[in-house]
Amino acid sequence: QQRRFRKLLRHVLQKSSFYKKYYQEHGITERDVDGVKPEDLPVIDKQIVMENYDDLVCDPVLKKDALERFVTESPDPGSMYKGMYRVIHTSGSSGTVGLFVYGPRDWVVARALILRLSGIPVHLLKREKLAYFGATDGHYGAITMVRGVPRLLFKVLSLSINSPIEQICLEIDLFQPYNLTGYASGIGLLAREQIAGHINIAPKKISCAADPLTPAIRATIEKAFGVNPINMYAASETMAFSSECKLHHSLHLFDDWFSIQAVDDALQPVRPGQTGKVVITNLYNYTQPLIRYQLDDEIVLSDKPCPCGWPFPVIDKLAGRSEESLWFTKADGTREFIHPIVLVEFFVPGLEKFQCIQTGTDRLIMKAVVHSEKDRIVLAIHERMTEILSQKALNDTVRFEVELVDDIKNDPKTGKFRLIIPYSNGL
Repeated sequence: QQRRFRKLLRHVLQKSSFYKKYYQEHGITERDVDGVKPEDLPVIDKQIVMENYDDLVCDPVLKKDALERFVTESPDPGSMYKGMYRVIHTSGSSGTVGLFVYGPRDWVVARALILRLSGIPVHLLKREKLAYFGATDGHYGAITMVRGVPRLLFKVLSLSINSPIEQICLEIDLFQPYNLTGYASGIGLLAREQIAGHINIAPKKISCAADPLTPAIRATIEKAFGVNPINMYAASETMAFSSECKLHHSLHLFDDWFSIQAVDDALQPVRPGQTGKVVITNLYNYTQPLIRYQLDDEIVLSDKPCPCGWPFPVIDKLAGRSEESLWFTKADGTREFIHPIVLVEFFVPGLEKFQCIQTGTDRLIMKAVVHSEKDRIVLAIHERMTEILSQKALNDTVRFEVELVDDIKNDPKTGKFRLIIPYSNGL
């Protein structure tokens, strides 16, 4: 890890004008690389990355404005910027929009790590059936990775979390996947459909990511399919960097390709057993390096090894994304939902931060922070939301409004930002 860290640090000091200036301000230059440890460096976050984007990336061909146009005009997650760069966009649970780019070499490592974490078998003489259930209509991390799966090795079905549930059930029942992967809450939904007799599939391998795999969801999946799912921990900034082992006891942090710390509010490391914010360095992305990057999630590290024998550090507890689905009632009395990940991945160029508030069973308000071209951006927000609602046949049911604000404060009770506030939580 130290060798990879120092190699990356030299790279950014030579190729990134942002990092060179930022570290010089903290007394660190290229001469100091051999004696520097990750914890010696200042922390960055998504806001810092996006405000300094063009100077932070190490390839001058990458420009923030051009990348924003690309993900808007070319929403196919299989398309690559300039034919070689994978572009991931997300708001995450912070509500701040982010762009994360992987070059060809970076993506090879990312894909290899996904295969290691997921445990999906590769058979050279037989194409396995792989079904993915999540957001599919943009440059999101998981679907971009799935679209890059070699078709010589896998038959792939991509199911949109925003499709009507009847269509989802029909397609997956016809496909009969051997491997099932996607959002934990989405696979939990499929499990309930299986128990209700609406589908009849028999996946042999199930992996979950994107949102929490709660004990209740895990139990439902096991009851429905007879398979204990593998829980994975991933982010757009790093792709997957943690996974359960075969014993399903704990999440393991893969610190051979990532430098990971849990820190307190003063950005000081916390002891095992204490809750801390995740600060991570991606050691393989040389295109858009993220060094000591603070994620929105909180973890509790363990000082006890897992009996599985893996050498990687163990997470006792992960406190990540916990948004709820938004349920709406149609005129005929039936109900339909918008999955939180659809809103987590909501993207419109120029939209800097947002929060979705459901004020009734047929009403949704988006608070939006926009600093320029407000009329154009508000129109684009309405157009994108209309697309999302139409996919669920909710465009004639839900009244959607945009409220422009200067800032969106964190929840005063928890101190955390709430991206989604469902109607059931009270207003």
